[in-house]
Amino acid sequence: MTVSSSNNSLSYTSDATARTAQTETGGNDTAQSNTNTSTNSTNTNSSTSSTASTSSTDSTGFPGDTPITKEEEDNSGLSSEAFMRLFLEQLKNQDPTAPMDTQEILTQTAQLTQVEAQTQMKKAMEQMTSAMESMQKTNEKTIEAQQKLIETQEKMLETMGTLAGSIQDSSIIGGYNTIGMIGNIAETPYVALNVDKNEAIKFSLYFDEPIDPTKGQPKITILDKDNKVVREIDLAAKDENGKYIYEGKEGYVELEWDTRDNKGNYVDKGDYVIKAEYNLDSNTNQYKQTQLGRGEVESILFDAGVPYVKLGDYLTVPIIYVTSYYKKD
Repeated sequence: MTVSSSNNSLSYTSDATARTAQTETGGNDTAQSNTNTSTNSTNTNSSTSSTASTSSTDSTGFPGDTPITKEEEDNSGLSSEAFMRLFLEQLKNQDPTAPMDTQEILTQTAQLTQVEAQTQMKKAMEQMTSAMESMQKTNEKTIEAQQKLIETQEKMLETMGTLAGSIQDSSIIGGYNTIGMIGNIAETPYVALNVDKNEAIKFSLYFDEPIDPTKGQPKITILDKDNKVVREIDLAAKDENGKYIYEGKEGYVELEWDTRDNKGNYVDKGDYVIKAEYNLDSNTNQYKQTQLGRGEVESILFDAGVPYVKLGDYLTVPIIYVTSYYKKD
């Protein structure tokens, strides 16, 4: 047993001490030496019995005395904890007269450090491998999601193309259905002129009935993007002979704006809304009104299968942009 071996070593040391003492003091101490030897032997037996009893009831004590349980065993090799226990057990049971060399102790300690370093490296490599596998799975899922997104976009484009074709087809059908609208009134959202440079711009406004300059104060109003009046054109103006310039005119009336405001200054670039009021009704005190982008449908034109509405000489728009149709009064 391990404990017995340890105690025998201790007994040997005590006996060797007694022999040395006898040599130094002479024969008179022989009896005392024998007595000490006997006593040590008795103590040894008692210590052995006591230690064996203690070992059977208490597993604590010297670190090397704790057995390695199966749960602590490393199937891949000797663990660092088991290595340390064996190392301590070796130190405990070494021959006192020939202790282990210091270099050998350092060598074994270095080996233990190397084993622990290799274990840590192994764990790090396993973690790195796991992380790389996880990253690979993530990348695969990302590629799969991107592929699905591309497929979805392709389906959306296909659907939009089909829808655009349907819109064009319905526009064509609508064009054929609205051929009967020629001669009626159409309104569009094109109610403004765009001023890109300061030069005269020609346009036309549609008047539902002949202009009577004597009814109220008929005029054309030009407004900027802030709905502020920048220019007014008098529809009751007279020529050099004293005749009304616009009297009796109806339908599309061609007009011109020199892109100046009421003070004679050129206006800034931008869009300008054009409206007109004329023929004041004395009973309702209301003017007849018209605006740019409104007028009688003169014809339906087709370009690449798409129908267009012609409103006077200065405006032709796709039929899908016409907001309303109604018969002339």
